[in-house]
This record gives sequence, C-alpha cells and structure tokens, in this order.
Amino acid sequence: MPRQSSRHDEWLEVLNQLETSLGSGARDAVLAAAGERFSTGVQWRAPEHLGQLPPDLEERARSLLAGQLELIREIEDARRSASVHLAAVRNILSTKHTEHAVYLDVAG
Repeated sequence: MPRQSSRHDEWLEVLNQLETSLGSGARDAVLAAAGERFSTGVQWRAPEHLGQLPPDLEERARSLLAGQLELIREIEDARRSASVHLAAVRNILSTKHTEHAVYLDVAG
C-alpha cells in the first residue's frame, strides 16, 4: 500500500485528470454540436490501489462531481434542442411540393 503522502499525491493526480477530462467533455460536446469529430471518453473507475479518498480532497471531488452533473445537464438540453430542430426539419421535408414559398419560423 502506498505511503500516506504518496497516496495523497496520487489522488491529486487522479482529480487533476478528471478535471482535465471534464474540460475535454465540454469541448467535445461543442464539437459534436458543430458536426465536427470528437474523441469518445472511456468509462472511469476509481483506482482501487489508492484506497479511500483523503478527507481534505473531498470538497474538490464534490466540486468535480457538480461540474460533471452540470455538463450532463447541458448536453441533455442540447440534445433535446437538436431533437426539436430535427423534428421541424423532417416536418418541412414531409410537406407536399408546392409552387408557393414555404417558410420556417425559427423564432417562435
């Protein structure tokens, strides 16, 4: 089992990596919304060899979790918005051809 200070330092590195991936997740969501390529993340698992998170890092871990939950909410909101837009486009595409102009009210 790692020494106490080594374990603490390793937990700091784990939190640093998770915070970096949170920023990457936000960037990837923006790229996906713009139709660009993005890398998919991997499922994270707590490192078992480090033992329990040190108490002095709990607040940082809670803040990280709050950031992750906020990113999830933003991505879900963007997905719902894209779904509404896609439904509107599909509705327009399914209309019969006409010689009259067809307009889409995107504001209301």
